[in-house]
Amino acid sequence: TYEYPRHWVEYVGGEKAIEIRQVRSIPAGRTILLKNFNVLRYNDETKKQDSFPVAVYVNLDTGDDMKVFNTKLQTVVREQLTAEGHPLPSEVTIAYNFETNSIDFKVVSAKKSGFTFNEADVYSNENFKAIAWLDNDDCFKKIFKYSDSTMSIDDLRGMLPSTFTVEGSAGLLTRLSIGGIWSRENIVIKSSISEFAEESILCLSNYMYSPPKHYSITNFVSKFNIRLVEPSSMKDVVLPKDGKDGLIIEMILIAY
Repeated sequence: TYEYPRHWVEYVGGEKAIEIRQVRSIPAGRTILLKNFNVLRYNDETKKQDSFPVAVYVNLDTGDDMKVFNTKLQTVVREQLTAEGHPLPSEVTIAYNFETNSIDFKVVSAKKSGFTFNEADVYSNENFKAIAWLDNDDCFKKIFKYSDSTMSIDDLRGMLPSTFTVEGSAGLLTRLSIGGIWSRENIVIKSSISEFAEESILCLSNYMYSPPKHYSITNFVSKFNIRLVEPSSMKDVVLPKDGKDGLIIEMILIAY
């Protein structure tokens, strides 16, 4: 919610308007870390599953979007899966999914393969939890229990947050999807500023409007609300609650 300055609200000598030049969304620089999980792949010679430790470690600069995230992540994953007998690049996918706004972990292989999590106290750093809206690592500890027991996949689903999607059997996950990720993309700004629509589209972030977008304001308005919306799905976007990411509204208040 943005409240107009009191002296501007109290001005009654003429017309008032607001001009929007630009709304900038500034994704913070973040190092994203998720660790203590493995990719398992069946070995025909030993008749056992070989385990290959993997970690998500991506250093994002200020303003980097999720295309950059995926590019950096693919490099990291390929560098880790280099041991003899490791899964092929085509068998393992760890990436941000733009269609579902999630980070997906998938194993597709003719051999018995999948993901397991180790027993650990720490699985992710604060930046990972911030972009995934997690308060702690309890969900990954529950996935470890699935990996280390005879728990059914349905039992595991009942223990995880609604943003998690899992598939698998016999202690192996073939898919883990963590939804609700802060996508760092340009976003649509919707607002109650317009007289013609309660939640009208104000602008697209990171786009300079020239001339500025002009809105007449009545004397009865002292504030306006904004909502952030993902352009393709039109679902609401909420910035991570750690306050690192910014939203800057560049506007001009006019009284005449």
